[in-house]
Amino acid sequence: MPLGLVWLVTVVAVWIVTTALIAVLIKAAFDGAAASALIGQAMLSAAFASGVVGGPATAVALRIRRRCGLGKAALSGLGTAVLIMLFLWSYLEASGTPITDAWTAVPPILIVAVVEIGLAFTLRGRRAMASSPEPGAE
Repeated sequence: MPLGLVWLVTVVAVWIVTTALIAVLIKAAFDGAAASALIGQAMLSAAFASGVVGGPATAVALRIRRRCGLGKAALSGLGTAVLIMLFLWSYLEASGTPITDAWTAVPPILIVAVVEIGLAFTLRGRRAMASSPEPGAE
């Protein structure tokens, strides 16, 4: 599977799963919420976590994995996720947007980024294992 397709499949799959999980959490917290509002909020939150933060982090991790080991690639991806979050929150603070409880969003977003990077590595690793010859088959 090409690198770009691995990235796209990973981001979309994580977005769908994250949307479902967030919808369940919102439904549990706000029992009387309308279904359209619930799904809309869940989709938006999941898009931020898996697309805005996790997407670039996964892309960086996949690119670095081509040249370096798995550990360096994972650290680079997580570092990218942290930098994106810091940039966005500093921009929002500088623009005067009131941010309440912003630090409570960090662990879930990092969990989504870790899952996304792990899924991308798994998808990319299966292709590499399938194309490598068996030892002693020469």
